[in-house]
Amino acid sequence: MHATDQFLPLVVKDVTYEVNGAKLIKSLNLEITSSGSTIILGHNGSGKSLLLKLLHGVIAPSSGLVTWNNNIPTTNQYWRTFLLQTPTFFKQTVQYNIEFVLSIAGIPASEHKTRCQQALEICGLGEIRHRNTHSLSGGELQKLSLARAWVLKPRVVLLDEPTVALDPPSVIGFEQIIHQFKQSETKVIMTTHDLAQAKRLADEVVFIDAGKVIEQSQAGEFFSGPESNQAQIFISGELV
Repeated sequence: MHATDQFLPLVVKDVTYEVNGAKLIKSLNLEITSSGSTIILGHNGSGKSLLLKLLHGVIAPSSGLVTWNNNIPTTNQYWRTFLLQTPTFFKQTVQYNIEFVLSIAGIPASEHKTRCQQALEICGLGEIRHRNTHSLSGGELQKLSLARAWVLKPRVVLLDEPTVALDPPSVIGFEQIIHQFKQSETKVIMTTHDLAQAKRLADEVVFIDAGKVIEQSQAGEFFSGPESNQAQIFISGELV
């Protein structure tokens, strides 16, 4: 039994999200039952980021229901973390930013030192723990974002195109940390526009288009031959 099993299945049932009369998510249905990594693919504007916000409870559906093992998500559930595409930090040290997360999550002070040290080591930040965040590179900031997630020992981590602005070496370092999350039995749900990255990381693929789930399958099956025309066009690199 995986540690994430108590929070699954994730069920999205007939969810619509509407802004000023425009339906950005349209009667979306999705069920995620397995551990490992689920990569959400789709064209820009397809609704990937909105879907992650709905899954985390940052926004509420206009209609329909999102549940994690029959429970509606709220943003103060620390068994689940959400990493934004452009995270924000205090203009303090790397270590301060990690310890602050522990404080607001109500983690006992007696655990702070050990947890912080583990997060710094796993994410390769030990040597810069005392540097101010304003002096960090983009890759270092994304590692800090992962460290703030790791320190909470989440059972689920949601990531919204986290490597979009990183150079190749930084991407490789980031993906190594994602593999560490998977090895710790943390469920990873991530959006990306990078097909090569999706192939490296995905156990399962969810393809969405125009605010609806078009296809959901194991990664090997999806990349060897998606069933839908939309997904076939997407992985072939054609413009629509």
